[in-house]
Formats: sequence, C-alpha cells, structure tokens
Amino acid sequence: MRHKTHLAILHNGGLRSLVTCALMLSDDPPPRLTLVHIDDGREARLTRRRLVRQQAQAFGIKRVTELSAPHLFGHGYGRAPDGGPMGTLTRPQLLLAATAEARHQQAEAVIWPVSLNGDAAATALATEQAVLCEHLAEAEVDTADQTPRIETPLAEMTDQQIIELGGQLGVDWKLAWSCNRAGEQPCMACAGCRRRSQAFDKAGVVDTQIEPVGMGR
Repeated sequence: MRHKTHLAILHNGGLRSLVTCALMLSDDPPPRLTLVHIDDGREARLTRRRLVRQQAQAFGIKRVTELSAPHLFGHGYGRAPDGGPMGTLTRPQLLLAATAEARHQQAEAVIWPVSLNGDAAATALATEQAVLCEHLAEAEVDTADQTPRIETPLAEMTDQQIIELGGQLGVDWKLAWSCNRAGEQPCMACAGCRRRSQAFDKAGVVDTQIEPVGMGR
C-alpha cells in the first residue's frame, strides 16, 4: 500500500478552498486532508465556518481544526477596496498560524488556496510571503524537514480558470461562500460577490448558489 500524504488546507469556506479540496483529492491515491479554519473576525465568519464543515462532510474529510484570530478583520483601521483589512499583516499571520497547526498535526504541507486573478505582481508578492513564512517557521526547529512546506496550487490561475477547473472536478458551488456580509443569501453587491459573479460569467457557468430570479430569497 502506498503512503498517503497528509496535507493541511488553509480553508475559509470559499470558492478557492472548495476547488482546492477537490483538486487535492483527485490525486491517486488521494492524500489525507486536515482543514485548518481560522476565525479572522470578518462579518460572515459564522457562515464561513458552517460551510467549512459542510465541505468537510461532502468530501469525507474527518479532521477540521479551528483557530481564533478575530483581530485580523475585527479592528477599526478601515478596509481596503476589496473589503479586506488594512494594517494587520493578515496573510503572514494566517500562514504562520496554519503552518504551526500543520506541524502540530504532522502534516507535510500547508495548501494555501490563494489566487490573485492573473495579477502577476500580486502573485509574486504572495509567493514571496509564503517563502518568508517557511523560512520563519524553519528557524524555530532543528531541521527544515520538520516544517511543513507551503504550496499554492491556484496562485497563477485566473478566477475564470478556477471556475472551469471546479466544473471539471464536479464541485457543488452551493458549498462555497464569497460574500463579505453575513446572511442566508449573498448580497450580490460587495467586492466578494462581484468577483464571484464575474468569474462565473466569464467561465459561462451557472452559479448554483444564487437562486433564480422569481424564486424569492
């Protein structure tokens, strides 16, 4: 029997997390997965936590760990145009927390589902942040092989390509939340909803999370 790799996915209940789970499990043999969800204090955190658990159930993933870092979104320093926090070094904190948890769970890698929609400069920055976090983690242990590597399988893909990939993998889009706000239905007005809508439109795919017009909310 071949050894099954153990991977930890930094998971926020969103589209890219959903597609990443399906992509990782498409390997033969599939790896053992742990989902690492970090409550980052955003408005939709309860909805996202629920969908992390629903995705885990849908994929048959038995281990979900939940960490708490509500200061990342829950401060008063304002928001960037995409609704994200400003001034809290969000990505490094998320990556280091996920790496520490992955090491605790004895996972071989942290899978970070980051994607910058084809923005080369932003993708390069994210890659550099991942490498720096790996180096920081390595400095805390005796040997580098004790530190999970950080992988970014979607980093160079556009949103359209991610939707197309998810379609090929047969994912259930209802299991992913993109809205920056809390609620039973996405608001369709925030930056997260607009990015999602544009991705589905470009891919020519129907978003099954959105109720058809005339069906009510």
